Amino acid sequence: MKRLFVLIIALASAFCFADDVPSWLKKPEKEFPTKEYIRATGSGNSEKAAQNAAISQISLYFDTKTDVLTLAVKQSGEIIAGDKSFFASSQSFQQLTQITSNAEFFCVKFTDSWYDKKSDKFTVLAYINKKEAAQIYTARITALMEAVNAYRDYAKSEKEPFLAVTALHKAKVVSNLCEKYIHNETIIVPSDTEKWQGALKTISLIPAEHNALKKNVTFSIHLNQKDKRFDPIFSTVASILERYGYAYSVKDSNYKIILDISCIEESYEKGEFVRPSVDVLIVNNAGTGVYSYSKALPRTGSKTMDLAYTRAVTKIKQDLEENFLAE
Repeated sequence: MKRLFVLIIALASAFCFADDVPSWLKKPEKEFPTKEYIRATGSGNSEKAAQNAAISQISLYFDTKTDVLTLAVKQSGEIIAGDKSFFASSQSFQQLTQITSNAEFFCVKFTDSWYDKKSDKFTVLAYINKKEAAQIYTARITALMEAVNAYRDYAKSEKEPFLAVTALHKAKVVSNLCEKYIHNETIIVPSDTEKWQGALKTISLIPAEHNALKKNVTFSIHLNQKDKRFDPIFSTVASILERYGYAYSVKDSNYKIILDISCIEESYEKGEFVRPSVDVLIVNNAGTGVYSYSKALPRTGSKTMDLAYTRAVTKIKQDLEENFLAE
């Protein structure tokens, strides 16, 4: 009798456990048929970890990486947000803002998480409705290509070479995101490949157009301060120009980069301090400014003023590496 009672309890527990498992985990094909959905499950020590694991599996379907798309979204978003007034007259800025500020990965949605007490793990199912995703991607691709074409048209009509190059650089960044969206959309709907051939051809032309314009943009670098301690800043700007594919020289250039470094000295019982700031102005041969950048940096300190200056220069170099010409 006792054995029978134990068996009944065990069977009851098993049935309860089975009923506790969500239907999307027991029968995923029934809940999310592959004809209509892309799906993947993920498990982890928390709900967020489970979602990340599921997204990693989804990304394999698209043969890409989460961080690659996220970076493309971020870079394009920064450019479009910075050019709000530029886009206001040519297209729906609100639509572009939605595209770049909402960085969801491949239009993924998640089921509620399920916690398995036995394994102490959370499990979720990530899914994409193919029809809905295709519509969203199509809208995004269309809006982004309008932005790309607007930049290209501006570059063709702009007489200032530096501004034309800048416009094509922006077109290049935005088209990078657009190309990734086209890649994803055609994986969801392979028959749409032909539809995007024109957009892909335009995107393929941009790097060559950008490089051709760069040949018309050369720089000379002028550091206002003669203090040798600031020489590394000169070298940093030169290396940034090389990284972006620009030529620089002391003469025979059509643009001048003027660097102005300011350091306010402060002395305290704890040591010597410097408050650095940097101002950069790019002017053409007529003396007209085409680009400016300025930044006041937090003070740096050390036991001696020379070491304080060394740290201040390092801060300026780091800031220029991250921000100069980046936009």
